[in-house]
Amino acid sequence: MRQFAWAAIAAVMMVGGAARAEAQTPTVQQVYDKYATAVGGRDAWKTVTGRTDKGTANVAFAGISGAYERHTALPNKMRMIIDLGVVKIDQGFDGEKGWMDQGQGMQPMPAEQAKEMAEPSADGAAFLDPSRYAKSAVVGKETFEGAEAWKLELTSKAGRTITEYFDVNTGLRLGTVTTTPMGAQTAIYKDYKEFDKKKVATTLIQRSAQGDVILTSETVTFGTPDAALFKQP
Repeated sequence: MRQFAWAAIAAVMMVGGAARAEAQTPTVQQVYDKYATAVGGRDAWKTVTGRTDKGTANVAFAGISGAYERHTALPNKMRMIIDLGVVKIDQGFDGEKGWMDQGQGMQPMPAEQAKEMAEPSADGAAFLDPSRYAKSAVVGKETFEGAEAWKLELTSKAGRTITEYFDVNTGLRLGTVTTTPMGAQTAIYKDYKEFDKKKVATTLIQRSAQGDVILTSETVTFGTPDAALFKQP
């Protein structure tokens, strides 16, 4: 009887331990709720109609650097210019079509990227809403860039596969791995700072097979940029 009792207790403890472990894994919504709080709250971001980041770009694998600026405006406009002196990279989306010039003349933005860019954002807090993805799941914990992180597997409505990592302790997004026809591309977000009561990653490391491109934002301003910026040159 005692052996049966101890076996039963052990089984209950195992079930209870498994339930606690399961309970400790947050839902996708809970991860995003903590992320939203960490960056200033959805209310603070909801009224944002546009944003401009300016700073420096360092192409680490080529040993060259220069000026960087990125402009965005609701619902889906974007313009990024990196002037490295020896070459000027220009990429944009005017709300309907996209373009890119990597120093070899103006070309249409790749179709998959343009499809992703065309999806409109309802408001400035849309990036904090996981429902914008077709599929989403928390698949566990991993160490990402030296920090314990929740790993999320996501599928965009355009069909792109995305893996995101969020710091277990702070809630901040640490990185994103996106699967593209050219292979996996990793974005690492670091050095979060506050601008107008909103927290922003001021260092973005774009990692590919070629090497790292490091974008450092020295100023971040909120407000709708000049409409002329979103016209193709």
